[in-house]
Amino acid sequence: MENKVALVTGAALGYQAGGPSIGGAIAFRLAAEGAKVVVVDVEEPMGRRTADTIRERGGTALFVQTDVAKTAEVVQAVESTRREFGALHYLVNCAATYEGDIARNVVDISESDWQHTIEVNLNGYFRFAKYAIPLMLQSGGGAIVNISSGAAFRVIPDFSVYSVTKAAINALTRTLAIDFSPHIRANAVCPGFVRIANSEGERTPEQVEQWIGRVARGYPLQRVCTVDEIASVALFLLSDEASYINGQCLVVDGGRSIANAHEF
Repeated sequence: MENKVALVTGAALGYQAGGPSIGGAIAFRLAAEGAKVVVVDVEEPMGRRTADTIRERGGTALFVQTDVAKTAEVVQAVESTRREFGALHYLVNCAATYEGDIARNVVDISESDWQHTIEVNLNGYFRFAKYAIPLMLQSGGGAIVNISSGAAFRVIPDFSVYSVTKAAINALTRTLAIDFSPHIRANAVCPGFVRIANSEGERTPEQVEQWIGRVARGYPLQRVCTVDEIASVALFLLSDEASYINGQCLVVDGGRSIANAHEF
């Protein structure tokens, strides 16, 4: 990936608790492989920290503060990429929101929480695809990876809008793969539970380990996924080693989706 240009959304969240998010882990891996990385996130301090860390490690990075729910800011992020690097080869859509009371079924969730989640989790992916793909085509083509979820296939009870957006992301991925082949490949990664630093909330270290242990028992591999494991899959799908993989939604859940159903 030497001298390729990659744009990663949602590449900052997680640093409040001392570790990267999925997007941050992907950004680090892209930089380690020689790509020039555009770090996109609504959180300015933590987004800048991602870009600064890449540069401290000898890589090349640009941070662009962006609310993916706002078209003007998405356009600005793509234009900043064009001005800084003159090209774009890889797009990774990872930005997501958990704001509001979204752990609800369709009767109980508020319309505002429903709409906001769709604006970020789904329409944010649409906006970056819409405005980044022309630059990718001008750059000779490339690859897109959308971070989806196993919830697109195995619905989480009382988590309606999240499951809906992830299923729609899979459909979006397939339409991108059809509409922009052979110049651009598009695939999705659908993780199960991923241990992200800021997902641990206000729990004590002991409570965190107990909670993670209970979650892990619901997975055949008896552990939860790490952000680096998701980053490895994303890097593979972006790379030329996956040159004949297109329009796929790859479930990365340690076998959870094929196990006998039971709640953890």
